Amino acid sequence: MNRRNKPVVTKETIMGMEDMSYFIHAMIFDDLLIIAQKETNCFVLKTKDGLIVIDAIWPAKEAFEAIENAIIDVGWNPDTIRKLIITHGHVDHTGCGKWFVEKYHVDTYLSRIDDIVWREHPVKPDRPETWKDYNIDHYIQDGDTITLGDKVIYVYSTPGHTQGGLSYIFPVTESEEIHMAALWGGSTPPWTEDGVKQYLESLDYFMKEAKSKRVDVALTNHTAIDNGLERIAYSKMRMSYMPNIYILGWEGFQRFCEVFRTMSYVVLERVSK
Repeated sequence: MNRRNKPVVTKETIMGMEDMSYFIHAMIFDDLLIIAQKETNCFVLKTKDGLIVIDAIWPAKEAFEAIENAIIDVGWNPDTIRKLIITHGHVDHTGCGKWFVEKYHVDTYLSRIDDIVWREHPVKPDRPETWKDYNIDHYIQDGDTITLGDKVIYVYSTPGHTQGGLSYIFPVTESEEIHMAALWGGSTPPWTEDGVKQYLESLDYFMKEAKSKRVDVALTNHTAIDNGLERIAYSKMRMSYMPNIYILGWEGFQRFCEVFRTMSYVVLERVSK
């Protein structure tokens, strides 16, 4: 069978990041919920002491309500949301965080570099509704850990997509079996030769750390990267005897990461012309 080795990213993909007309969610582990619109998703991790939201989609009330409603739908309580952790400072990930701060008084986490860029150099300078609108309580960096209840999230600096981009590794559970999930926070490589070099160095570093943590679960924050909408739809309807398609094993995780490497080579080929 002929399978694609890189995602299809078009102008429509970028436009889809602002489309709030469609949301889907699924419990992909006993303690991990994914919520997505057409192109971007976030995760909610359940701990013994409350919930952690990782990324916040887009700065639209519809996104905030979709995350809230998904939490309620799976039987969790949004009043227990304690933390908002962000992978990087782009508006489609800082997203609807201000409503989590205003309503649930969450602690917020991001790198210092990306907080400054988010504040002083907005991605969409002509769109005030996307500008920075809440404070970051905790600046995090490579080697840090974020703990809530029985969960520890390991923080890795992976610049490239942004200068302050972060990726995370954390435990998830299915049927009392613990797996280690890795979220590559940077998505696509930048469109400069030096930026791609840095991106690839970050990817190599993260894969090395993922191996040491025995990662066997692959996560990404954009649906175009991993057939995301299809994987969520499958997980939403999965029967008990069917496999969890987020569990890839170490070999599968390595192949998953090759998607990011392949995208980098495509960018290098184009910028060198």
